[in-house]
Amino acid sequence: MGLWPFRKKSSKEIAKKRLQLVLKYDRAGLPPNAIEEVKNAILNALKDFPFIDASGVSIYVPNEDSEKIEIEVPVKN
Repeated sequence: MGLWPFRKKSSKEIAKKRLQLVLKYDRAGLPPNAIEEVKNAILNALKDFPFIDASGVSIYVPNEDSEKIEIEVPVKN
């Protein structure tokens, strides 16, 4: 493992991140498709604003003890 900034993530790293995400949603008591439904509703609400980059919207639960969902909405330059 080097300091190369564009190193491709291993399958192990990707699987670990996915499992952590699933565990966060499970511990938060969210059904499997809840975040996707929230994201779709937010994207539909934001589509009327031309300065919003809808392709870059990210929604996540920050940690397993959290009772909130964080949303990042990028603005186009």
